[in-house]
Amino acid sequence: MAFESLDYHFLQSDYDANWELFHENSKTSFVELHHLFKFWPSDATVVAGMNMLRRVKPYADFPKLALPTSLPASSKSFDDVLHTRHTARSFGSGFMPLEQLAKILVMSYGVNRSNAGTSYPRPFRVIPSGGALYPLEIYIHATRVHGLQPGLYHYDPEDHALDILRNADESETISCMMVQSDLGRGAAAILMISAVFARSTFKYGDRGYRFVLFEAGHLSQNANLTAQEMNLVTANIGGYNDRAIDRYLGLDGVNESTIYMLLVGTAAASDNTGS
Repeated sequence: MAFESLDYHFLQSDYDANWELFHENSKTSFVELHHLFKFWPSDATVVAGMNMLRRVKPYADFPKLALPTSLPASSKSFDDVLHTRHTARSFGSGFMPLEQLAKILVMSYGVNRSNAGTSYPRPFRVIPSGGALYPLEIYIHATRVHGLQPGLYHYDPEDHALDILRNADESETISCMMVQSDLGRGAAAILMISAVFARSTFKYGDRGYRFVLFEAGHLSQNANLTAQEMNLVTANIGGYNDRAIDRYLGLDGVNESTIYMLLVGTAAASDNTGS
């Protein structure tokens, strides 16, 4: 009876759920006008718009740390990695090498084709992106990474480097912003994925917001599998205080906001694997 009542509630025409409104508003239509342009933009117009938007957030006033270029070689088959992927329910206290963090970043959002000498205005990366617009940014709080002081960093995929935003062990501060705070405290590194929405929505409108979320999933799964192959463990985090994390990263929460988080670390001896 309870399920019948729930079905009846959801099927009412006046049920204004935010997810339903979002899904409806972000559907592709061949008859609706573009939200910015009088007509749907040509390729030349899109390229001009792309050239007006930064490809990577610049932190010109902050020091950079070059990431290792020699990355750990893979020792497991792709099938083995897929079949053993799991969500960590706890982390060990060990350190992860900087080379492993570098490989996770490169394999999840790194540049794989420069497009130098072509008419395309942006390098390509290792994951699919709607229109190859790459709206995401990655921030890393390192706690136990050999070669990094505990602190907050920003990944620059085009320079293959980290922008050093501040050196401080703030794992307790960040973990208190998560629903599963104990899990956050145990991670060797916390990846916070933000989206600069205009990079996608200037072309695709509300549909672009869907593409942003797709892309965060592509990025995170690449990071999960790369970590798994190196005998690290991960936990994907959607339960966090959005406004608090945005303030921590210095984001306005509107033009750019955190949309996903990933915890990475060494395996605990008594890891009870999850989904």
